[in-house]
Amino acid sequence: MSFISASFNLTDANRPIRLRMSTAGGVRDDQLLVKHVSGVESLCGGIEYSLLCVSTQAGLELKQFIASPVELQFVTDSGGLRAVCGIVAAAAEGQGDGGLATYQLVVRDAFALLDKTSNTRVFRNASEVDITDIVLKEFRQANPVAARAFAYDLGGLKSYPQREFTMQYNESTGAFLRRLWKRRGISWFIQPGAASERGSDETPLHTLVLFDDAMALKRNTGGAVRFHRDDATEARDVITAWHAVRTLTPGKIGRQSWDYASSGPTITQESGMNDQGDLGNRFAASLDDYLVDAPHVGDNDADYRSLGVARIQRHEYEAKSFQGEGSERNMCVGQWNTIVGHPELDEHPEAERDFVVTELRVEAENNLPKTLDDQARRLFSLNRWRDDSAALAQASLERGVRYTNRFSCVRRGVPIVPAYDPRADLPRTALQYVTVVGPVNEEIHCDHLGRVKVRFPGCREDDHAHAQGAGASGSDRDSAWVQVANPWAGDQYGTISLPRVGHQVLCAFVGGDPDKPLIIGRAHGGRTPPPSFSRTSRLPGDRYLSGIVSREGKSQRYNQLRLDDTPGEISAQLESVHGRSQLNLGYLTHPRQDGQADPRGQGFELRTDDSGAIRTAKSLLISAWKRLDAAGTQLGSSEHLALMQDCLDLFKTLGDYAAQHQGLPVDPAPQDALKADLEAGPGARSADLAGAAKPTVSLTGPAGIAFSTPQTIVSYAGVNLDTVAQQHMQLASGKRFNVNAGKGISLFAHSDGITQVAHNGDFTMQSQHDDMKLVSAKDVKITAAKRVIGMAQDEMTFMVSGGAYLKLKGGDIEIGGPGNLIVKTAAHHWNGPASATTDMPSFDAGTFERTPRLVRATDGKPVEGMQVHIERDGAEPLTGQTNAAGEGPKITGDRLEQLKVTFKKLLT
Repeated sequence: MSFISASFNLTDANRPIRLRMSTAGGVRDDQLLVKHVSGVESLCGGIEYSLLCVSTQAGLELKQFIASPVELQFVTDSGGLRAVCGIVAAAAEGQGDGGLATYQLVVRDAFALLDKTSNTRVFRNASEVDITDIVLKEFRQANPVAARAFAYDLGGLKSYPQREFTMQYNESTGAFLRRLWKRRGISWFIQPGAASERGSDETPLHTLVLFDDAMALKRNTGGAVRFHRDDATEARDVITAWHAVRTLTPGKIGRQSWDYASSGPTITQESGMNDQGDLGNRFAASLDDYLVDAPHVGDNDADYRSLGVARIQRHEYEAKSFQGEGSERNMCVGQWNTIVGHPELDEHPEAERDFVVTELRVEAENNLPKTLDDQARRLFSLNRWRDDSAALAQASLERGVRYTNRFSCVRRGVPIVPAYDPRADLPRTALQYVTVVGPVNEEIHCDHLGRVKVRFPGCREDDHAHAQGAGASGSDRDSAWVQVANPWAGDQYGTISLPRVGHQVLCAFVGGDPDKPLIIGRAHGGRTPPPSFSRTSRLPGDRYLSGIVSREGKSQRYNQLRLDDTPGEISAQLESVHGRSQLNLGYLTHPRQDGQADPRGQGFELRTDDSGAIRTAKSLLISAWKRLDAAGTQLGSSEHLALMQDCLDLFKTLGDYAAQHQGLPVDPAPQDALKADLEAGPGARSADLAGAAKPTVSLTGPAGIAFSTPQTIVSYAGVNLDTVAQQHMQLASGKRFNVNAGKGISLFAHSDGITQVAHNGDFTMQSQHDDMKLVSAKDVKITAAKRVIGMAQDEMTFMVSGGAYLKLKGGDIEIGGPGNLIVKTAAHHWNGPASATTDMPSFDAGTFERTPRLVRATDGKPVEGMQVHIERDGAEPLTGQTNAAGEGPKITGDRLEQLKVTFKKLLT
């Protein structure tokens, strides 16, 4: 039997304050008797009521009250009931005297109790409203008490853009949702359910209402409230005190948010419209609420501006409000009343007399019998539970009433926007390790900006069941694209090394916003050990090695840049395993193991198992002349140029001398021009780097240059090929030695003569179409081990300067001379006529025929339809058009000649 019915034959049904409690045993109306109520309800806050209760039973088990839905009922002036519903968040047992026990219950709304949670999870492609619906629905589904006692209403909200990535980061669910609402400008309050009848088994219900339009808020059931003095004899509840509050607020706001897509800031600026008075307006104009937000806070420029509007609306909301005090028991937060009877307000238009309650503080006493009331007061004073509500209690005492509230409100129509400050509302973020993720069988997964996707290991699979696991699936569905910080990032230049799927990376949050992750670094771990250079090095033995080792996608091959700082053995290597292509610099070694490596040489080595090329657009100098410690200039080659001068001097001297002595003249101009081009190169002779380098190649070495191949060496010059030696020029061939010239061959020896020997085989000298001249300053000796045979087609003449001669012509022999004819033989035979014959040589008069052909340099295919112009030495130029094979007109001649061929595109 209850305390009330047993001791006083009374029930709380006759009291102005009643308590219904839903416990594990069902809904109870008389579990405890409320003696005193102290509570607060706030818009963009919640409810918290302290209920001081009495019972005849001491030692009640407190845990039976914890998490129990309760309904506190106030009997209104019209006899109706105004309910306050919530959940018992705390219970305490106070003093007792053997006959009476005291208890305190702290009642809060269910949403406020979500501050006792903490979680980390992500949401993909969801707006603030979507996320709210997901979280609160999960809360009600997972919590049987919340399922019965708590509801939420999102029906009055506008549609908001989806956010690609939102993260709850080590924060309570309540703080997380409030952060989203505050940033978006969504307000909220707790709305009690309708008061239930005594004896009903309905669980007390309260609803979290979200709104973004204050004009949509409902009118309070109390309707118009009269401003009047209040005392115990008043039949209706009234407002007894009323005053306005003005607060100086900033006159403008500014926000800036970096946009990664445009690589520039998005800026919004808004100015306040409320009138703060002459001086107030001027002062407020200089108060600028300017903050730098996290990047890409708004979905677009318009959306970001709406967030800025919400910030200035908050300042306008804070600039003017009203406070009142009275006994109106129907008054609720989040609803509006009309104030009547106030001398100043009655002069305003009717619409300006409607006010939305934003905060309500309540102090109320139940009307217990005096003996019981005095007994309870003594016990409560010992508990010291009432130390923060003396002002309202005093107001009730002065007016002789048991219920007093104090409230804050704003005129209906004023935008009601929660305060949002990212410096306070964002959770404290810290660096954390995350894992790079991607689609199945994809090793490197990125977008066009080099962003990757990650999985936050703290995200639990159960929290992401609503999204089919997205957020904790270990796939590319777990996050939005996340930027990767690089030490150098410019307009299509900089550095890039994308983390791969499975890599452990270090993640920070830009602007401290958990919705804006940024990969700032990487760290090796058990599953991702440090790189092994050449697949042989390992730490700590090879601690002097540093550099970069990459890995081929879906393979184990690699590229590497290895810097070896081993004392006394420093080197650098750039290597690609493909073709074992390497550039080795410094102290060359085999791959190092445990700090040791066999030497291979010193200097540099460029090597590959495949093809190689050295290509420059200007000068290329390959020199073995020392320039220690990088002295001199890049193309400094004074020794080489001196040798070229020696070469040119000898070439000209011998060439001119030969020409003066009936040898063919030499052509030194191209060699001279080449030397001039090399000298004109930047820094070729001095430190002066002025000059234009020509596309030349120089190869020089002080101790010699060697060429060798088991196959063929080809040397070709489009103009002249000059080979000069200060001492001997020695040419040797294991088989033939062919010398061919289009216009003459000149061999000249200044001294020591010319020796030509055919050790085996014939020695043949021919002049196929002109004369052969054999001239000697002294004797001409023709010696044969067997015979000397001379022959001529028409005539052969032998003569000496004294006038004697022998002429063989046709079948005749003529001998003549001014002196004697002496014939000395053992005998003379004068026989009849005889003759001898032989085959005379014949020579073809062949022609040269050449055809110019134009092909594309990129793929070698012929180019058709191009105009061809050919200039020839001493002949008329030829013109034509390339055919399908890219060929121009044929060039025919009886000698070699230099041609200048020009191709031009035909004009149409």
